[in-house]
Amino acid sequence: MLHALITQREGQNMYGKTTDVLEAAYTEYYESMGIRLHPVSNFTRNTDLLFEEHFDLLIVTGGGTLHPRHYVEPHNAELQPHRDAMEEQLIMYCVDNNIPIIGVCRGMQHLNALFGGKISYSAPFTVPRPRGIDHPARVVNSDKYIKVNNFHSDCVYLENLSTMFYPIVVDEENKTVEAFVSPIMSILAFQWHPERYFETEEGRLFTRHLIQDFLGLPRDDKKSDID
Repeated sequence: MLHALITQREGQNMYGKTTDVLEAAYTEYYESMGIRLHPVSNFTRNTDLLFEEHFDLLIVTGGGTLHPRHYVEPHNAELQPHRDAMEEQLIMYCVDNNIPIIGVCRGMQHLNALFGGKISYSAPFTVPRPRGIDHPARVVNSDKYIKVNNFHSDCVYLENLSTMFYPIVVDEENKTVEAFVSPIMSILAFQWHPERYFETEEGRLFTRHLIQDFLGLPRDDKKSDID
């Protein structure tokens, strides 16, 4: 079994107290592949303790907006400063120690920003992408298309992708990055959410197989016609 650290959203409960929040879907999804998750609190003071125990993977989750310095456009959205600082420390540790990283939605955007790329805030897509509705995306260097879920309004345009990363799935109509990898770091990142619902079995399987191949895990579902 693989052991993964996973980041959490920074929020507040009904009493105004600061909390860490992790959607149950992450746990259910990664445990189904034999990956045990260890959530990291954004308020851990002695972060050195996190690195004393062995772990095989870091998952940087979605949900929320990053600091304005990472965007092409200005914004005044609510920030998550403790989360940003924790994620950056975890990411840099994993890069330095060649530990694989999976970024999801905001996590993908944070990875892009930390390595010199930019994010577009509430992007005015040429072709609208309503939240909660899957849309087509092309697998780079192929004529294959998949349908991926959509739970974001910010994006990374191809022109703003860090030179440290290579796009592997793109939204051609909007010229945005849907997934990328790094040729020199062990990083795989998605703009869509692998752990959430897909309208098509092809999109779900393509995503699952991509993660399993990245981590060297055996594929546990039937072969997708798109692979």
